[in-house]
Amino acid sequence: MLANVDRSVYRVHMATRPGPRDRLLDATVESLRRRGVHGTGLAEVLRASGTARQSIYQHFPGGKAELVAAATRRAGAFIASRGPADPHGHVDAVVDWWIGQLGRHDFALGCPVAAAALDEPDSPAVAAAAEVFADWSEGFARRLVDAGADPAAAAALGRFRVSAMEGAIMTARALRTVAPMEDLRDHLHRLVDDLLPH
Repeated sequence: MLANVDRSVYRVHMATRPGPRDRLLDATVESLRRRGVHGTGLAEVLRASGTARQSIYQHFPGGKAELVAAATRRAGAFIASRGPADPHGHVDAVVDWWIGQLGRHDFALGCPVAAAALDEPDSPAVAAAAEVFADWSEGFARRLVDAGADPAAAAALGRFRVSAMEGAIMTARALRTVAPMEDLRDHLHRLVDDLLPH
């Protein structure tokens, strides 16, 4: 059973209690962060979300595979929305958010998108993770181009930022220190400075 589920982390803010679909997605994101795709069981998700089994098949006819893919996209959209349009501000906002998450959860929760990317190669979860990684890369590249960077260089840094961020999160969890996140912040700021006109 999921203890102390922080369902507000990825939830779209609503004035009323979330419906079964949103609760299923929230619980799935939480389980992906803690246990990965293979460790995420439907019984556990149902318990944590407080929904009936029929809700899964009503909202996600493809079962666990569809649910995990949808949860991956939801988490990706939430993380993409962090921070301002300014590339430096965005780096700080995303790194600060992850540092807060790692500390608040005693390094127990990782990135749900990375967890999805580690599923079987042809799975819907991996396809969803690929979409999210591409969206994150392109979103950061757009911020850089809007700030005056060359588009090709911005695209390359966008891809690198995603790879470096995911590596820093995993390393921080394993070492139980946010130092890799601070290193990431420092180096990304330098790389952004190198691309922007002075």
